[in-house]
Amino acid sequence: MALEKLFKSVREYLIVQNPDLLFRFLRFLWPNPKLPNGNVFVTRYRDVQEVLSRPEVFTVRDYAPRMDPSVGPFMLARDGSIENQRDKGIMRALISKNDGPKIRSLVSEITQGLLEDAKRAGRLELVFQIARRVPVEMIQQYFGFVGPDIQSMFRWSRATQMDMFKNLENDARIHQENVDAGRQMYKHIKEILLPRRRQELAANPNLDDVVSRMLRSRFPDEIGFGEERILTNTMGFLVGGVETISQAVVQIVEYLLAHPEQFAVAKRAAEDGADELLYKYCFEALRFNPINPVVVRTCAEDCTVARGTLRWVRVKKDSVVFVGTRSAMMDEFELSRPREFRLDRPEHHYMHFGFGLHTCLGDQVARIEVPEITKYLLLLKNLRALSPPDFERGPFPEKYHLQFDAS
Repeated sequence: MALEKLFKSVREYLIVQNPDLLFRFLRFLWPNPKLPNGNVFVTRYRDVQEVLSRPEVFTVRDYAPRMDPSVGPFMLARDGSIENQRDKGIMRALISKNDGPKIRSLVSEITQGLLEDAKRAGRLELVFQIARRVPVEMIQQYFGFVGPDIQSMFRWSRATQMDMFKNLENDARIHQENVDAGRQMYKHIKEILLPRRRQELAANPNLDDVVSRMLRSRFPDEIGFGEERILTNTMGFLVGGVETISQAVVQIVEYLLAHPEQFAVAKRAAEDGADELLYKYCFEALRFNPINPVVVRTCAEDCTVARGTLRWVRVKKDSVVFVGTRSAMMDEFELSRPREFRLDRPEHHYMHFGFGLHTCLGDQVARIEVPEITKYLLLLKNLRALSPPDFERGPFPEKYHLQFDAS
């Protein structure tokens, strides 16, 4: 009994409290461990890249049973399929890189507006008031998915993210909440949002959000991008665009507050409007506690990872591969002094948005949104945390109480 208790304590310390120590141990001594059930954990940067670069072998197919019943056939659960190729290509064109200034302006306006009341009070619950609220407003104003009310948008976002990406044990209740959220979104978009937006476009053809761009676009029938694809992709904006942003903002702020030297320089960057420098501070801070430490793939055929090296591992068909992106971003075999905070790292050493075919579709929005929200938090006078972020025993931060000098 004492041995079992000790083992549980060690596991808790390594996996929950200090995963980087565990990953470092594995990278040096057992880089690609095969578990007793045949599943494999990949920890080295080059091997993580290899797995994520081979979607025809290391597939996302096992996401489909959680995604499709909620939002329909979805590109995120497809690899070399028409849904992935077509929908991602169209969405990449509609979420234009030229929108950068517009996105920054919107995030700035929304964040500053939401902070007004908090500034007078001198305190803030970051998750509900800002970190989730700003991205939901962006889903409505930039992407054009206007929901029935803010609480429904929060609930739909969390329910879909929880099941699609966090429900590894296939909890039936969590899955049903996701399916219910998808049905409610579908009904709202089909019966209210799209008819209303078509009327608005008839009156003002220059309306410019992503949903309006989809509705204005005309595709031949052979392309297959009709009403159902518009519905699915509109739901996808909310699925991928809220909890990820919220968690990133919370964990960046938490890191900076815990490291006064980095906080002071990041704050000066915010004060000086040095957006490129602040971007580097945000994503280097997030490297020490990323929002997606592991992504999951399913092996479609027998294969070998790291072939020709001493760390090679044979992966059997239908095995699950746990791809350690957090470990990869700390890999001393690839990164120079990975445990140091540095701003000169090349962009490809960061895997916050994934890698390869399934790189985050909204990355060019998030790369602006996350630092811009963080900027206005850093500008609060004498910012401090009243307590650590509270995850309420779940995967997402639910509360993070901050205090600052009222103004």
